[in-house]
Amino acid sequence: MIVQSWKMSNDYGIADTTGIDTSQVNYPLRNALNDHSISWAYNGNLISPSQSKVYFDRSGNGMLGNTGTGSDVWQRGGLGPIGRARKKMDMVFASAYEPYIFTAQDVQFYRTSAPYSAIGYKKGFATAHQENDLNFIFTGNLNQKTNIGTNLVYLNSPGRYSSQQGKDFGGYVFGSYDGNNYGLHASVCFNNMSMFENGGLQDPSQMDRLKPEDLPTKLQAMSGFKHISGFLDHHYSITTDREVKLTIKGKDGEEDRDSVYTEHVPVITINHVFETNNSTRRYVEKNANQDFFPEWHLNRSQTNDTASVLNIRNTIAVTFNEEFNRLLKFGVTAYVTNECQRFVFPTHSYDPTLPVGIGIDDHRLQYHSQLAHTDTVFGQQWLNYTWVGGAIYKNNGKYLRFGVNGDICLLGNSDSLNTNNKHEKVYSKLWEFQVNGHVDADFRLGKNKLYVRATAYVKNETPDYYLYRFRSNHYIWNNEFKKTYRVYAGGEISFPTEWVKPRVRVGFENLTNYIYFDKNGLPVQKEGSIQVLSGDARIDLTTPWLNMENSVVVQFSDSILPLPTVALYSNLYYHGWWFKAMYAQIGVDCRFHTAYRAPLYNPATAQFCVQDEVMIGNYPVLNLYGNFYVKLLHLRFFFQWQNFGSLFLPNSENLSMPDYAMNPSNFRAGLAFHFWK
Repeated sequence: MIVQSWKMSNDYGIADTTGIDTSQVNYPLRNALNDHSISWAYNGNLISPSQSKVYFDRSGNGMLGNTGTGSDVWQRGGLGPIGRARKKMDMVFASAYEPYIFTAQDVQFYRTSAPYSAIGYKKGFATAHQENDLNFIFTGNLNQKTNIGTNLVYLNSPGRYSSQQGKDFGGYVFGSYDGNNYGLHASVCFNNMSMFENGGLQDPSQMDRLKPEDLPTKLQAMSGFKHISGFLDHHYSITTDREVKLTIKGKDGEEDRDSVYTEHVPVITINHVFETNNSTRRYVEKNANQDFFPEWHLNRSQTNDTASVLNIRNTIAVTFNEEFNRLLKFGVTAYVTNECQRFVFPTHSYDPTLPVGIGIDDHRLQYHSQLAHTDTVFGQQWLNYTWVGGAIYKNNGKYLRFGVNGDICLLGNSDSLNTNNKHEKVYSKLWEFQVNGHVDADFRLGKNKLYVRATAYVKNETPDYYLYRFRSNHYIWNNEFKKTYRVYAGGEISFPTEWVKPRVRVGFENLTNYIYFDKNGLPVQKEGSIQVLSGDARIDLTTPWLNMENSVVVQFSDSILPLPTVALYSNLYYHGWWFKAMYAQIGVDCRFHTAYRAPLYNPATAQFCVQDEVMIGNYPVLNLYGNFYVKLLHLRFFFQWQNFGSLFLPNSENLSMPDYAMNPSNFRAGLAFHFWK
């Protein structure tokens, strides 16, 4: 059976080849978080708001890939010819859920010679707190040019601590058509997440003497996040026929005969890319007066806050393909992108000149008649912007590849705020711009190849709309932030050999007008600049029966962007075939980072806020596992003893972020079947 797979890059102009997940190695270590980074801040549950503790693993930061279990030692990619490089989600309240959210750039397309399907199930066996992780994939070709399929994921975990249960059902359906002149990629993605919010433990020091489920927590609330998106990328290529001479050599190595075949070469390609997505976050408290938040603005008895964003984008691009340009040997693209956004928020008007405090008086909020409803969502704001851009790229070079693209927002409207009888512009993307570039090269040194990559970007970005204007029961703000300005440069060297696979990355970013959430849970913009410097080294050691994977990240930043100075991951395991029928992997892995003032999670806004009181870190998380693959049955199964170090290490230090503990020792098991001819 032949299976080919690829993803549309995040600029939607080029298909990047990927592999299907049939690897026998590290199956029990794979999940939504570990696949993207080696270190996370989260609430300890399988489904959790989260933020990577490695800066360049966060969405929209850097251009060199991530440090997670799912990343390859060498990730070859490119900027491609079409579209804007941007964050995964266009909503600040969605950032904490990004590892679980499916978008168009996560969709894996296939071409198969026979139907292919796989189903996997992982389960945690903590008493009365069993977690479930179920995933399913199916794909098949209708004919030689048309493929359809689906990928579904269901997660359900009660959590080990009080008021921590979470659920997530997500996935996508997809289809593709690859003709000589016309091609199409289409997908629909969705997520429906819900989780309890407990505000963290009241006293983490009690973890050494109380069971996890008996530890008192600070809050009883719920949050939900829904996301649905549609994507269509279709193109028409004007082609020409080119005769190619192929020399076939005989058995003695001498030329035997010549063969000539005709290939279709694209000259000009016209693309249309349509994207739409709708993201909604909801936060609910049946009792709003729980002494967790210092203020309330809408309702003293309960909270029901909602924020929602609808995005509609259309991109038209014309590409002069590099395959046809034999003289200059690079491609050129020009494109126009139009973006229409709708933001939903409460319609009550708020007087920012009055002080805000506990027990806010009713007369300070002037309500519209619609506020008889319990939900706070009633108003909406429509905005429209147009970018123009271009790109020069070379993706097919034997030794050298490069890409440069950039765009600028030239047309659009503004959202204004009427204060003190003055009509002031608050939010506008006009004159937002970005320039991205990369250079890749590879050279053969002996039997192996040396890979080198350099990347850079300059971005002048408009902060998220909800950083300017937001209204909820516990937080209200109206800000006039400046655009943020980011300059990044990074590089990577990789030299994989049979026994040793080293890779070194270095990244530096200067951020001007950086926006962060302060200890009061409010967005603040810093005047001036801060810097982030990071170095990432990965060395994988391979022998016929014993392997060791090692990653270490060293990073330096400002106090308003707290990061651990050192984060590391190591995985030591035995591997080998038993009776030529079953592959076995038995090992132990460890995650660790140095202590730092980790951000504090705010359940009402799903944001991570700076704090200067608690240090988190210097606690190793150890997992023991056995992973097996039965070749004849195409079956993978595993067992895992998670965080077994908590049996002999102080539980009071088993924290991922302030007041939020990681799961104690737990046994997990799982299996996966792959079906193909």
